Amino acid sequence: MIHREGDWLAARVGDELVMMSAAKGNYIGLSEVGARIWELIETPRTIDSLCDALIAEYEVDLATCRTEVDTFLATLGEHGAVRLDQSA
Repeated sequence: MIHREGDWLAARVGDELVMMSAAKGNYIGLSEVGARIWELIETPRTIDSLCDALIAEYEVDLATCRTEVDTFLATLGEHGAVRLDQSA
């Protein structure tokens, strides 16, 4: 399961999303797809269900989606924005 973490504030700027954690002093800028992922994980969900939603909205195959989502979530994890629970 993917869970949002921390005290992140987010604001839309065009198609992008700018996020800030005051506690950590981190800023992150997300692309349109990254912003959509952030919206989709407002409620904890599995990576599979996240990829299913993205495949329905964007022209991407499952293998590419999974690779890109894994990389993106790892980056968010490094910033303390998400937690991946492998037990679910």
